[in-house]
Amino acid sequence: MTHTADNIDWHDSLLSRSFLWVKVAATLYVVGISISHFVLPHSYIWSIALFFLIAMLFTYPAAALRSGSHFTLEARVAALLALIGCVGFVTSPWLIIVGIFGHGVWDLMKHRGHGTPFFGWYVSGCVVVDWCYAAALTFFLLTGPI
Repeated sequence: MTHTADNIDWHDSLLSRSFLWVKVAATLYVVGISISHFVLPHSYIWSIALFFLIAMLFTYPAAALRSGSHFTLEARVAALLALIGCVGFVTSPWLIIVGIFGHGVWDLMKHRGHGTPFFGWYVSGCVVVDWCYAAALTFFLLTGPI
C-alpha cells in the first residue's frame, strides 16, 4: 500500500506491517549506537555521539518536507540541536549530551502536537532512546571509561 502524507495513520502500531522501512531504520540506528560504542575505542566516544546526534536530526525535517507542513520549524530545531552538538565537540562534551537530551524534549513536544505529526510509537521510543543515551554519556563523562 502506498502512503501519502494525507493518508498516513500516525497512530500506526509498532507491530503492524506498515512502514517497515521506518521500523527497520530505527532499529538499525539503536543497534548502531550500541555496536559503535562497544567496538570503537573510548577515544571516539564524542565523535560517535555527535554522529548519532546529527543522524537523528534528519527524520523530522524529512517528514516535514514530505508532508509539506512545519518544515521551517523542524529545520530550525534540527539546526539548533546540531549546532549545540558541534560546538560541544570543540568545547565541552556536555553540550553533545544537551543536544541529545534536547532532541528527547522535542520528541515530547511532538507527542503533544508540536511540529510535523509522526508515529506515536516512534516519538515515544525516541524519547526513551535519546534520554537513555544522554544518561549513558553522562555516566561515562562523570566516571570515565571502565
